[in-house]
Amino acid sequence: MRSRPSSALVVPLLALTGGPRAAARGGRALAVGVVVTALALTGCSSDDAPDDAPEATTTTTAATTTPDPTPTPSATEPAAPAVDALSDEDLTALFTRIQFPPGRYAGTTEMVQSVYPGLTVSDPACLAPFGLGWETQAGDAAVVYGTSNDRSMTAVVVSAADPQVAQGLLTGADDALGTCADTASIAMGGTPVQVRLERTEPELTGTDETLGWTATGDLGGAPFTLVGITARVGGSVVALVGWDPATSADYVPQATQMFVDGL
Repeated sequence: MRSRPSSALVVPLLALTGGPRAAARGGRALAVGVVVTALALTGCSSDDAPDDAPEATTTTTAATTTPDPTPTPSATEPAAPAVDALSDEDLTALFTRIQFPPGRYAGTTEMVQSVYPGLTVSDPACLAPFGLGWETQAGDAAVVYGTSNDRSMTAVVVSAADPQVAQGLLTGADDALGTCADTASIAMGGTPVQVRLERTEPELTGTDETLGWTATGDLGGAPFTLVGITARVGGSVVALVGWDPATSADYVPQATQMFVDGL
């Protein structure tokens, strides 16, 4: 895992408690103008007609039709094609297989608070790298979340037929990492927490987009390190964060890869 330094991020994370891409194909219709020529023949001939009778004249009148207007290409790009999406049952089976028991919390906020009790952030959107609030942002997409058996990691997965849903969630996490250090304040149990953020490049396979980061800080003299990865596979996206300094550097990429493989 390679890291590149970034500005300090005030990400709400603490580790004091146990177990963590159309081509708009504008149709260009070719309007065909059809020109119809009508011949009108006038005059007459007769055997008794004098030789000096004037010759009959032929008058040709050309009638044209007005070409159909050329359609203007739509300024709106077509929607992204639908992709296969997993159901809630599919995701529940995946979480169970990877040993992240699902269904234990009423929402992602409750899950995060169970691991980081007393965590407060002035802007909840800054917790997007944790997948916080994804269940209310994903519309009718399938959403499942849970902690690892040892509670050292949290995971949130959304699977939608529209890949733009997953792209939007990943973009929200990316935006949070880029701006929240300067706009949000974070505290743990009332104690202010300052976090230094480094973006990373997780070595995962089978993903369409990947976002990695580590956050280090100190709370009351106790240092902590958080490792997080957000990865998109088609219309599915997973956010996984670990807090255990002894295992997170290895476990978070491994667990994320397992989710990616299942998606």
